[in-house]
Amino acid sequence: MNSARDFYERYWAKPGQAPPADDPLREPRLALLLPQLASTDRVLDVGCGDGRATRVLAGRCRQVVGVDISPQALRAAKQGSAGGRWLCASLEGDLPFPDSSFDVVHCCEVIEHLLDVPGALRVLHRILRPGGLLFLSTPYHGLLKNLAIVLLGFERHFDPSGPHIRFFTTRSLSRLLREAGFVVEKTRCLGRFWPVWMNLVVWARKE
Repeated sequence: MNSARDFYERYWAKPGQAPPADDPLREPRLALLLPQLASTDRVLDVGCGDGRATRVLAGRCRQVVGVDISPQALRAAKQGSAGGRWLCASLEGDLPFPDSSFDVVHCCEVIEHLLDVPGALRVLHRILRPGGLLFLSTPYHGLLKNLAIVLLGFERHFDPSGPHIRFFTTRSLSRLLREAGFVVEKTRCLGRFWPVWMNLVVWARKE
């Protein structure tokens, strides 16, 4: 059995555990990306979950594909969409798309769940066309926030039974992206305030 898939099947089956419908940062993140999209773009939404962001992207672009490891999440995505293209697959496998298949990859709140982050970034680099955009987000971690977590909420934040297994600073994530062949164009933090931001957002281009 696929242990990661089994884990996320249980994750999506528990009300209140999977990403909430009222995620306060979904719309702000999409608002940063949408002005950069063209109607002719081919977009991949990796870790699409129940497809809420995928459907917004599909309203703007020629082709949008939602990918998730969880069949249960994809069933919810399909119920919320009259059409669309959905694929059950893991980013930690080599996604079944030819090289240079997409103009944009939307990969938000995904990489913190992965064991092989460098391998996943290489897959995304492969399926993006030259000059294509990777729009990525992950929970923010910086020195002062990390110190606050250690002092006030270590057990909760680093719960060994929780879904997050990787934690990134701007520096560490930028390094991994460069090693995978991306050029980091800019970064931005969202949610709350410095130094306890909620999200780190990165724009990276395939060289």
